[in-house]
Amino acid sequence: MKKIFITLIAGIIFLSAPSQANENSMEHNKKLTEIGFHKKTEWSTDSQIKNIFEQYQKYANNKSLDKFLNLHDNSYRSSDGYNKDRLKELAIESWKEYPDIKHTVKILSIDVDIDYATVITNERLIGTTKTQIDLVKGNGLINSESTAIYYLKRCSNEWKITSDFVISEKTSLRYGVAKFIPMSIDAPAIVSPKESYTAVLKINTPKQYVSLISINNEPITYPVQKSEEIFRALKTNGIQERILHSNDGGKNENAVASVGIAKPNLHDDNLSVNLLGIAFLSSRVNVVKHKEDNVLPMNAELE
Repeated sequence: MKKIFITLIAGIIFLSAPSQANENSMEHNKKLTEIGFHKKTEWSTDSQIKNIFEQYQKYANNKSLDKFLNLHDNSYRSSDGYNKDRLKELAIESWKEYPDIKHTVKILSIDVDIDYATVITNERLIGTTKTQIDLVKGNGLINSESTAIYYLKRCSNEWKITSDFVISEKTSLRYGVAKFIPMSIDAPAIVSPKESYTAVLKINTPKQYVSLISINNEPITYPVQKSEEIFRALKTNGIQERILHSNDGGKNENAVASVGIAKPNLHDDNLSVNLLGIAFLSSRVNVVKHKEDNVLPMNAELE
């Protein structure tokens, strides 16, 4: 009650103050506005964060490297262990190989806790390769979709990205006739270290073609560490499974499939195979130590 009275009295004093005081106050507010203090309350927190990701998409598509990197804090580190310098290398290399790539970002949710924020996004990438493969005569088409969590912090009223965690990601890179054939690879989004899991490849191969496939897992590293590929013919039902074993937890990984689309030719009892398409598919697998592994058994004694 006392606080209400003090507020009312303050209001009366303000209203009854001489006009000169009003003029001084107006002049003071004008000066504050001119030097930018008003900007702190112009946008809501959600609007500021949405603007960050609008810029993220814009700078990625315009290949504005310095502006793109400036959205990230100097302490930035991804869940794959990449720091800001490595992010710069990846951006330069990607934009060089895919000069027309387009990046779209859709915000799914924003959660703010004072000076920290968590943002969940859905992202898509599509573009063509600069490099051509003579074997299938043409450029490749890359297509990727992912769901990710971004972590941000506010310093001096400016938000910066400090880390990110990719929940799920599927990517395809296709050349030749493989661009037009439905195919996908599925794998669990999260596994424990040294855990067995199943990767499933599905291809709707046209009758006039055969599919030669290889399924492996590769750690997410830079530069990329390619696994040894052993090709075999796809089963007649168009579905191929392989049991893979995750790494020891040092890296996240991808379940990957390499696909060759070929047309067999029989001439004078001689069989030849003409390769008409190539595809590389990946499905992200996060390798993490589960919480259950850190829980003491009920009968365990604490030291």
